[in-house]
Amino acid sequence: RQGCNYSGYTVFAGETVLKCDDYYETGYKVYIGPQRYFVTSDVGQGRIQWYAFFALPPGTKKAPSGWGGSTRDEQSDPQENLVDYIKSLHEGWSDEVMTVLDATPPESVEQRDLYDRSPEFFRSWADGNVVLIGDAVHPMMPNLGQGGCQAIEDAYVLTEILADVKSTGKIEDSLQEFYRKRILRVSGIQFLSRLASDLIINAFDTPWSPHDNLGKSWKSYLTFFWKPLLQYLIFPGQFAFLYSYYPSGEIREISKALVDRWNVEHRESAEAVFAKAEEDGYVFESGPSFFQKAETATALNAEKSNNK
Repeated sequence: RQGCNYSGYTVFAGETVLKCDDYYETGYKVYIGPQRYFVTSDVGQGRIQWYAFFALPPGTKKAPSGWGGSTRDEQSDPQENLVDYIKSLHEGWSDEVMTVLDATPPESVEQRDLYDRSPEFFRSWADGNVVLIGDAVHPMMPNLGQGGCQAIEDAYVLTEILADVKSTGKIEDSLQEFYRKRILRVSGIQFLSRLASDLIINAFDTPWSPHDNLGKSWKSYLTFFWKPLLQYLIFPGQFAFLYSYYPSGEIREISKALVDRWNVEHRESAEAVFAKAEEDGYVFESGPSFFQKAETATALNAEKSNNK
């Protein structure tokens, strides 16, 4: 038996409204340094979501997790400015990182210790007429953004298999077929997600540059020479594998139409938010986290079911 193992990393996350110079051209950025890295992602409507990963022991808590509607009272020091704390861990980093952090409301910062587990090659996800899918059976590191994606793929394949089942007596065998169809792809993505974390944290450092004296270790030179390989070989190959799965058929034209539509709607919605942010007295206030929203929706659905 195995549970979820601590990955060795904790992550702080926050969100803000900020119009960067390259907001419409660059949707995702990664800043790499010794034993940590910082990620920003355009999540629409003028918002930038960021993540700061650190190699720290489990339980190194500074902020509430967002799970279970946790509040600032659960922060280790409710009076501590978490933005200032995170900035102190990125001293000497790019001004772009500091700009994003300075624009973030300190009360919006959350933190989670990251756990994953090894693939289940020798034990099925199914037992009788019951099967586990998604994070319940294959939790993975968030570096590739594949946790939710793999749960969706699970649901699609499971639905496809069960649609052909004509009697309850065949459900058990169908669930085992589902496990066999999914285990190799999911395990590969679990491995890549963990590998991405370990390489970035342990193998990379501040890249060497002729313009400063920040990157002088052997890892700095290694990181410098890795950059073109990552950009032109490893990342394209990785994403080709992640997005090569088309169970419902080729989607190239659909994807292109969605991108064209997104480019228009994204700019319109973002500019509206940026204009509002420039008004006197307007302050961006972060809403409830994704986890709090999900919990609220679950509680409301449960209440409706009980009232029927």
